[in-house]
Amino acid sequence: MPSNKTSKPKIMVMGTFHMGSTSDMIEIEKDSMLSPQRQKEIEEVVDRLKDFKPTKIALEVEKKKNDLINEEFTGFLKGDYQLQENEIDQIGYRLAKEMGHQEVYAVDWMEQGACQREINEVVEWTKEHQPELYEEIFCPFYQLELTAAGKSVKDLLLYHNQPEVVDQTHRSYVNMARIKDAVQYVGMDWLIWWYQRNLILFSNLSDLATAPEDRILFIVGGSHVRILENFVKESGLFECVSVQSYLQ
Repeated sequence: MPSNKTSKPKIMVMGTFHMGSTSDMIEIEKDSMLSPQRQKEIEEVVDRLKDFKPTKIALEVEKKKNDLINEEFTGFLKGDYQLQENEIDQIGYRLAKEMGHQEVYAVDWMEQGACQREINEVVEWTKEHQPELYEEIFCPFYQLELTAAGKSVKDLLLYHNQPEVVDQTHRSYVNMARIKDAVQYVGMDWLIWWYQRNLILFSNLSDLATAPEDRILFIVGGSHVRILENFVKESGLFECVSVQSYLQ
C-alpha cells in the first residue's frame, strides 16, 4: 500500500439486491431484470455510477473464479457474451465496459472456514429455544421491503443503501452473538464465519488499491455494507465513499 498521507484510495461499497435467483435467507420478489423497462433503468444506474469514475470494479464472486468472470467480460467486450440476469453482469460488466476497463475483479470467499452451523440451523434453533430473541433479531429482515413492484432499479438500490436499513441489518447480525444456551454459542457457530468472510472481502479489496488515485467500486449484497464500511474506515488506509449521492 502507498504511504501517501494526503491522498488515500477511495472505496465505495454499493449494496444491492440480487437480480437473479439466490440461496440467501431473504430474497426480494421481482420481475425480470431483462425486460426493456428494467434494462432502461439499469442503464440509468450505470450512467450515475460513472460519475464516481471507478478505476476498478470488484464483484461478489469467489476469487477462485476470477479467470472465469474475466473470460465472460472479455467476451462481452467483443460482443460474444450475452449479459445474464444478475447484478454482476447487468451493473458490473456494463459499468466496466463504459469506463474502458479491460478487467473486473472477483473478491469473494465462500469456503467452510470457521463455520460450524449453517445460518438456517441458527434461525431454527433460535425460533425453538429463544423465541423472543428470534423475534428481535430475525423479524427485522422480514420487515424489509421485499418487493420490487412499483420501484425502479435506482429506487431499489437507494433503499438497500439507506443508512437506517443498513444499520438495522448490521445490528441483527451483531446480535446473533446472543443466540446461545449454557454450553453452546449457537449464533457464533455461524457468525464467526460471517466475520471471517467479510474480513477476507476487505483484505481482497485492499489488494486492489495499488495507487492513491485508485477508486474502487464494490458491488455486493446489501447485508455486507455496514460491516465492510466499518473495516474500510477502521483500517485508516482508505477513504470510504457513500453511494447515496451518486444514485440520487
